[in-house]
Amino acid sequence: MNKEIKKLSESNILKSFPIKGQVSGWYFRVTEISNGAWLVEGSDQFGRMVSANGSNPEELLQDLSSQASELNERIKNT
Repeated sequence: MNKEIKKLSESNILKSFPIKGQVSGWYFRVTEISNGAWLVEGSDQFGRMVSANGSNPEELLQDLSSQASELNERIKNT
């Protein structure tokens, strides 16, 4: 059984993932989970997610942007 996935509005997704513009259709957030430890998460409007944690939030954001871009390419090619 296939279930239709609803696309979230940009205004709704920006409430939880306020960083926009890294990758088309993707939104990100950066959270310091303890002193010097960061969690970076990204989501598209269909609920697909990427995440990583580490000590350099800018580097994590860049890595996740690359992952999100690769996911966009895979989805486009299927």
